[in-house]
Parts: sequence; C-alpha cells; structure tokens
Amino acid sequence: MSNRTIVPHIWCGDCNKRGFSSRSLARKALGRVRAKRNRLADKHGTRRGVVRENRAYICPGGLWHLTGMSRRLVRR
Repeated sequence: MSNRTIVPHIWCGDCNKRGFSSRSLARKALGRVRAKRNRLADKHGTRRGVVRENRAYICPGGLWHLTGMSRRLVRR
C-alpha cells in the first residue's frame, strides 16, 4: 500500500484555482506541499527561490485555497 495519497480537491470556478472543501483538508494539503518543497530544496542544496505556500484562506465561493501571501499584505 502506498503512502502517496492525493488530498481530495475541487476546481473553483470563481477563483480558477484548486480548492478544498474544508479547512482540515487545506491544512493537510499545506503540510504535504511544504514537505515536498523541503525535499526538493534539500535535494538541490539550497532553499533560495523556492515558492512556499504558508497558509490557507477561504474564498467567496466557500472553498479553501493555499497561498504564499502573508496575512499582513491582505487588505480587509
């Protein structure tokens, strides 16, 4: 049995991005993508220039998305 399961996602027509139906699924996907980026960076020997998602947010369509943008840069 493989450990490589995909976190179930839905295509968000409003944002044109991959969305997750719950916050817990978005956090699970965030952990997986962080681990993948870290493995890739360690393989290359540096983490410079690696795009890193660091949080999840909810869109107006009701789905959760991943972003690398800081909360401080988001206007409310």
